[in-house]
Amino acid sequence: MTIEEINNVACQIIAHAGDGKSYSMEAIENAEAGDFKGAEESLKHSDESIQKAHEIHTGLLVQEARDPGCITATMMLIHASNHLSAAELTRDLAERFIRVYKTRQ
Repeated sequence: MTIEEINNVACQIIAHAGDGKSYSMEAIENAEAGDFKGAEESLKHSDESIQKAHEIHTGLLVQEARDPGCITATMMLIHASNHLSAAELTRDLAERFIRVYKTRQ
């Protein structure tokens, strides 16, 4: 892959992961407001977005496993991986927050 192609793929990961993180934060806000149906819906959207990012990321890993050295680790790709990790963590925390808010109501 060219550097341009890698960076384009990285931008896709960043976009999907960013959406997933935003939906997770929305889920927390909904739960805090007592809107648990909305919170669960936001988590569903988060899962969908994070899954898209994860599929793209996994595709790169598979490609690298098949042809070591074919993927150049650009700062953009490292940034994308970081975004994906943060989105996954935020999603997990959102689920916990929702449980906590449910028990307090």
